[in-house]
Amino acid sequence: MRVVQVGKFYPPEYLGGLETVVVNLNTELVRRGIGVTAVVSAVRGRGGADTYGGVRVVRARSYGTVLSQPLTPGLPRLVRGSPGDLVHLHHPNPLGDLAVVGDRRPLVITQHSDVVRQRALAPFYGPIVRRALERARFVAIGSEQLLRTSRELRGFEAKARVIPFGIDSSRFAATPAVLEREGALRAAWGERPVVLSVGRLVGYKGLDVLLRATATLDATVVIVGTGPEEARLRSLAGKNAVFAGKVSEEDLIAHYHAADVFCLSSVTMAEAFGIVLLEAMACGKPLVTTALPTGVSAVNRDGVTGLVVPPGDSGALREAISSLLADPARRAKMGRAAREVQVREYGAELMGERYFGLYEEAMG
Repeated sequence: MRVVQVGKFYPPEYLGGLETVVVNLNTELVRRGIGVTAVVSAVRGRGGADTYGGVRVVRARSYGTVLSQPLTPGLPRLVRGSPGDLVHLHHPNPLGDLAVVGDRRPLVITQHSDVVRQRALAPFYGPIVRRALERARFVAIGSEQLLRTSRELRGFEAKARVIPFGIDSSRFAATPAVLEREGALRAAWGERPVVLSVGRLVGYKGLDVLLRATATLDATVVIVGTGPEEARLRSLAGKNAVFAGKVSEEDLIAHYHAADVFCLSSVTMAEAFGIVLLEAMACGKPLVTTALPTGVSAVNRDGVTGLVVPPGDSGALREAISSLLADPARRAKMGRAAREVQVREYGAELMGERYFGLYEEAMG
């Protein structure tokens, strides 16, 4: 079997939540002997073809981005010209939607999220999305919660299959090198407990809410990531905030292990799942998240793996974080439960197995 994965970007140029899912899935497919070609947009410049993790990666020439969407008019041609028995589109991806509409091979779509921030463009973009969904044999989605709330999937529920995303938890092991780096980080941050957040510095992440919630806490708040909101967030931050910027994959693992609590303070449905939650869980960390009607609420079980608060409520967020920081035994118990849930339900191997079965059914 040969699969053409149609995504937005691909490492090593860029690695976000969607890209992490695609890379983890492709790793499992390659391990099963499946040939994989990933057709994506170059972050910038001419693009080209290379190999990453056993996957042939074809990058379409980029002319920049508009509203977070890459301008790569050559993407549809590259998708249709890539050999494969089945096409797997990762949505949202406007040019990807356009490409698969004109392709006649069996199609599977993964609905990572509805288009949220660019919803004003729905009259123009919506018909293309619907044509792609009509052509798909199956539409995979990461959680029951997002399936129930997705506007774009209304009318296509019969095609939907819930396949939770997964990660390889062994990558997040506390190796001697990780523990050494963890110790260095804790020493640099001081003796106070650590609240960690990881993600792009954009509005829907609710990092302004997190900074307000933790401004008076006796804790260090570490924010890993970069983005257009950085200057504004720095202006809101108190002396207990650390902006770590972009870090390497190895350093990120040490950051997770150095934290006492992991917080995802997102405020809109643009946060459709939160792969960073799985990464923190793999490191045995308790979670504090917001009650979004998406996969975030599927991953974090309130009172078991962490605590859940209303989106945008800085007071409730402060209270939840404070209660965990004040109770090491509760933190440890929730951290153990978080790791157990991640290993049992959100592993990369399980995700790969489920997608392989879906591919076989789609081709049959």
